[in-house]
Amino acid sequence: MSRLLPLILALVIVPPAAAAKFTFTVLSTSPANTGITLNGDDQTSTFAIVTEVAYTNGGNTTGWKIQAAAGVPTFGSQTLPALVVTGGSFACASGCQTNPAPLNVSYPITLSSTAQTVYNANVNTGQGTYDITNTYQVTYPASTVAGTYTTTVTLTGATGPT
Repeated sequence: MSRLLPLILALVIVPPAAAAKFTFTVLSTSPANTGITLNGDDQTSTFAIVTEVAYTNGGNTTGWKIQAAAGVPTFGSQTLPALVVTGGSFACASGCQTNPAPLNVSYPITLSSTAQTVYNANVNTGQGTYDITNTYQVTYPASTVAGTYTTTVTLTGATGPT
């Protein structure tokens, strides 16, 4: 005589891990004006650009980065030296769990048309919403011709610290 063995299947439904949510916003207004009065000496001027990174929900372990690119400031055929990022800092805006721990970002950073990381958060850091302030420097050599010099700073944000 055969015996029937009951088979009980227990289905365990595991909801997927909450996906990390990443948003990047530029908070500073445009344009940034750094006017100086030419006086025959080499001079520098600085300005700050504030961005906001929101890295929220679960599963946010890959870190994030902010990159910047800019051409040299021009006025007609006249040019200034490339912009330089001289520093970066963060402030918690809301829901901060793990402060950003920058990875391999060394200042000063001379900008070019190729995007470069100007601030980042290493893996398992930067969870929450943070305001990131980067300071930019413009150099005006003594031989600068008077005029309005312009350039565009292109900022991007993405997950992954590098």
